Amino acid sequence: MPVIHTDSVSYTYPHRQSAAVKSLSFLAEAGEYIAVLGINGSGKSTLARLLCGFLEPDTGCVTLQDGIRTGIVFQSPDDQIVAGIVERDTAFGPRNLKLAEDIIRQRTDECLSATGLDGIRNRPTATLSPGQKQKLAFAGITALHPDILVLDEVTAMIDPESREKLLDLLDEQHRNGTTIIHITHDTGEAARAQRILAMEDGVLIFDGNRETFTTDTTLYTRLFGEPEPGGQESRSAAKPALSGTGGETQPALLFDNITFAYQSGSETSPLFRDFSLSIPAGSLAALTGASGSGKSTLLELGAGLLKPEQGCIRCTDRPVLALQDSDHALFEEFAADDVAYGLRNRGIAGTELAERVKIAMETVGLPFREFADRRTLSLSGGEKRKLSLAGILALDAPVLLFDEPTAGLDPVSRRNMLSLLRKLTAAGKTVVFSTHRQEEAAAADIEIHLDGNIPVAAAGSRTPHTTGKQTESPGNTKIPEHGTPSRFSGNASGSTTGTDCPAHTQAEKIPVLPEQPPLSGIQLITFLHNCGIPATGKQTSLVHRLPAAVKYLLFLVLFIGAFTVRTVPLSAGAFVLTLIYAVCARYPFRRLLRSFAIILPWMLLFFIFQMFFLPVSPDETPLWTAGFFTVTPGKLTAGILTVLHLAGAFTAAAIFTYSITEQEVLDGLETLLKPLGKCGIPVRHVTLTAGIVFRFIPLLAEEAALIIKVQLIRGGLGSAKSAAARIRIMIPLIVPLFLRALKRAGILADALTARYYS
Repeated sequence: MPVIHTDSVSYTYPHRQSAAVKSLSFLAEAGEYIAVLGINGSGKSTLARLLCGFLEPDTGCVTLQDGIRTGIVFQSPDDQIVAGIVERDTAFGPRNLKLAEDIIRQRTDECLSATGLDGIRNRPTATLSPGQKQKLAFAGITALHPDILVLDEVTAMIDPESREKLLDLLDEQHRNGTTIIHITHDTGEAARAQRILAMEDGVLIFDGNRETFTTDTTLYTRLFGEPEPGGQESRSAAKPALSGTGGETQPALLFDNITFAYQSGSETSPLFRDFSLSIPAGSLAALTGASGSGKSTLLELGAGLLKPEQGCIRCTDRPVLALQDSDHALFEEFAADDVAYGLRNRGIAGTELAERVKIAMETVGLPFREFADRRTLSLSGGEKRKLSLAGILALDAPVLLFDEPTAGLDPVSRRNMLSLLRKLTAAGKTVVFSTHRQEEAAAADIEIHLDGNIPVAAAGSRTPHTTGKQTESPGNTKIPEHGTPSRFSGNASGSTTGTDCPAHTQAEKIPVLPEQPPLSGIQLITFLHNCGIPATGKQTSLVHRLPAAVKYLLFLVLFIGAFTVRTVPLSAGAFVLTLIYAVCARYPFRRLLRSFAIILPWMLLFFIFQMFFLPVSPDETPLWTAGFFTVTPGKLTAGILTVLHLAGAFTAAAIFTYSITEQEVLDGLETLLKPLGKCGIPVRHVTLTAGIVFRFIPLLAEEAALIIKVQLIRGGLGSAKSAAARIRIMIPLIVPLFLRALKRAGILADALTARYYS
């Protein structure tokens, strides 16, 4: 019996001339497993949104069987997650279905266990890796127990091991009777389906079983292009030799004894320790490893977006990094102006500017004559990605870094991207790119594999020193005893110390590369990364062990008391109580003193306001008079009270945020407001709003951090003397952030709808 019937469905996005989906019709039977294939822009994601009711067809209709519940997992997990805590996010959908609490707990436990997230159920969602976020997005939707599960490229951002586990979960869902519609670019993933739909330019060009599809070579070529002649083996054999017998290849990029850790509250998460790595000049290096192994971090360290705790980055010139998200990389109204943005920041103008912009646009496949005057907002997703890449290539840096440049691309586009990377190395550039695909890593000259289970953190253009096992990669040679390895493993959290590390061997044969300090302005990125991540201490103090509602009440008593007492002795006593509160919470007093140093000017300002603007009481004897300015005992008392009020309230707030987790904030709020719920007040909506705020703040901070990263890479946010110049510098930051905030609000609304919130 059909559970979905699409009948001549067409849809055109606003401000687009061509329809994204055109007269599409098909039936889906209950329990079917369907894969949807097609190149980028073929209409697959639009179809997914039409099936789940996020878009209304212009013509035709989508009919679901009565009582059918759909669940959609978006391609980007950040678009799916609505709560700030892992467990709360998974339980969000079942709560919207008004299920009993025991059933909600059961579904939450089952889905977290199935996705391997049970051990981090109390973690803030903002601290998860991309792979963990993708699993959480899947868990949150499957907790709804949907009859139809629609997945839009859900494996594009996760490592092979996590991908296999997620696909196994899909197989299990299918065995349990769920109808699955899986949109993918991967033919291996599609082979798990019983039936395949293929789309091209919004039209359904194939609807049949997988056996018929796999034997239709004409259709395969139409969708994915001609396979490269000779296969992977011949490509590997054609790789250029990178080293001679004496290790003559010079390094272009050197990570010299790097130690780096992200700070999460008072906890330190070590990622690299005494890590050294050398990339040979003119090579194409692939960076691989599981989600969270440090690939993106290593690239950002190389580009100067992060500052190592020790060690340094050495390179002949500043490496530039192309981030994966192209939406954050476009600042100007017109395409050519956006490509020219970084060049103008470097003082390049005139004929040289025009020529470099033209070359960069032509290199990425955006003909200058056709695209120069196109508005950036009118470009397709693929065109935006190409334009953001052109803005990086225009900088003409000798070392280019690419973070997941093929993620979300169809096979033809992936091959074109790899071809572009090879052309860059042929032109003398040194290129490092991260990837989750082993076949892409095999096409590189070197594979750098970050794996916490292999205690090796060495390689480069000199004799490697390895403390763990040597490994082989298909199409690559085994690590030789001398010369450049084609593949080596690095332990991001392990170490390589001593004189055998490649950063320190044969130094007399290698010219010393200049040190590249971090980019100025990265302190703002660090601040934004920490926004929304709770700075709680270790849960060992008396205050930490209190129930959430008691923590609320204790805070409110101290906070309100700090403002309401009206005499200096009582106010001083209230402040002493907040200090006792800090001691009981084991709050670091050094941190408290640093915080007071920050707010001290404001407290002094309020004190001075009291001296200037409070009226003099007729029965008071002035202590000191200078013209119209008079100091009286009443003014002094008021000023001292103001300082004590601010100090007490600030200390109480600091200890409260230090001693309570986000989960406790929401649980405590729900407990305190529960009596109001009996009066018909929608308490759940209040706690939901608080939870969304906790989720939205780090999301917006992340948006701002991404924009600032691209700005810094392309030379933006520099210093300016005049007010007009400072405004001009900030516009490329403020305008994109405003637009992204609006877009993010719409995405959050879709995420709430996908979880059946009303």
